[in-house]
Amino acid sequence: MRALLVCGALMAGLFMSCSSIQAGLYLASVDKDNGPAILNNEVEVRRLLEDMLASWEQYSMKAFVRTGISFQFKRTKLLTHSYYVIVSNNNGKFHTLSFYGTKMSFYSEGAWALDADSDMTSYTMYLEGNNQWDVMELFPDMIDTKKTLRNILDKMQSGVTYYYKDHIINKPNMDNCNTALYETIKD
Repeated sequence: MRALLVCGALMAGLFMSCSSIQAGLYLASVDKDNGPAILNNEVEVRRLLEDMLASWEQYSMKAFVRTGISFQFKRTKLLTHSYYVIVSNNNGKFHTLSFYGTKMSFYSEGAWALDADSDMTSYTMYLEGNNQWDVMELFPDMIDTKKTLRNILDKMQSGVTYYYKDHIINKPNMDNCNTALYETIKD
């Protein structure tokens, strides 16, 4: 019985430390807020995008791809992250927007995140001439802001969940940052 209790305590400790490791990975690669906070914030993201859509002429959109994590030197097929930059034509202020998993897992609920730390850092460094994140613009001057905002809002309503390798192995009703971006730019 004692061995069973010790084994149970070790297993509980292992799962608790896995959660801590997951949270640490999320913090290091995505945002100070973890997955549940990003998921809860998606309602506010939706409101902001609806406001932008109502006055879409005041915004322009760009799409970028970067390394998945800051200490990665080059993008790889598996560790590539795509995100939008939405720029106010009035004052040049910008927001980043991308689709993230809500857990550091192959599968999770998924949510659209506004101004995630890693997106903001990579884009700001890119603008400053430091391309540590191997940032590259996709489709320069070819994004229809109105159509893309509408597509993103539709995608938010679609119930799509997150699958880490969706850009490699496309699964129905699942996206990752890359497929979510490509599917919302298209007609």
